[in-house]
Amino acid sequence: MKSYASFVILAGLVVIGCASESPLAPDSTAGRSPLTARVTTGPDLNGRSNSYATLLSASPTRNNNIVHVPLFIRDANGQPPATPGTALFETRKHNPVLAPDGHQVTLAEFTAVDGYATVQCVAPGTHATLHLHRLIPNGVYSIWNLVFKAPGFEPTFTNLIGFGAIGSSSGTQNTFRASASGEGDVSAITAPGSLSVLGSIGACAMTDSFEWHLVGVYHIDGESHGASVGPDGTAVEQFGFIFKA
Repeated sequence: MKSYASFVILAGLVVIGCASESPLAPDSTAGRSPLTARVTTGPDLNGRSNSYATLLSASPTRNNNIVHVPLFIRDANGQPPATPGTALFETRKHNPVLAPDGHQVTLAEFTAVDGYATVQCVAPGTHATLHLHRLIPNGVYSIWNLVFKAPGFEPTFTNLIGFGAIGSSSGTQNTFRASASGEGDVSAITAPGSLSVLGSIGACAMTDSFEWHLVGVYHIDGESHGASVGPDGTAVEQFGFIFKA
């Protein structure tokens, strides 16, 4: 998938997370890191400020405000799903959103996911860990960084500066398969520097980034696609977590 297409397909999470009138938007203070000091990055720890050393010793920041993403799902008529039992289709190719057992996922199943993310600044970079429940059983998932400079997201994406897999830029550390009961965990450290699709990320995403999102994608085809989300019609964004410095 081309870089431009890749970050456009994640627009739904950004719009929902930043629209205060949306019932899915977190509280304006929710998900914000208490570690608000800016850090100075450098080639090694000796070249960084004392505030960076403070961040390294701080406890992980926990975000309980999961955001469900409805923008890329439709009913059989191409309309937003209106009832819990509505069978879902993804919007790019209008393919049915199928579970690994072959049944078509309903709106209730899609929006059932719950959980939390913890983030900690460590010497190698930003350590993100997600603990998730009520995922699509046995489903394949991947997690993605989305980074904005000040003043944060706006509709033209002028402030988008980074998009890519958490962990290795090869996309080998951001995927997992949910258990038969819908449980799932993933943990990876994203080093500062280039991301797998677009731009770059700082040494501590919570403070080097004005706004940073962790996005969860469900892979309908049951396959992860390395450094990119995958071809249109094979995946759909399901949930996310938002952090603002």
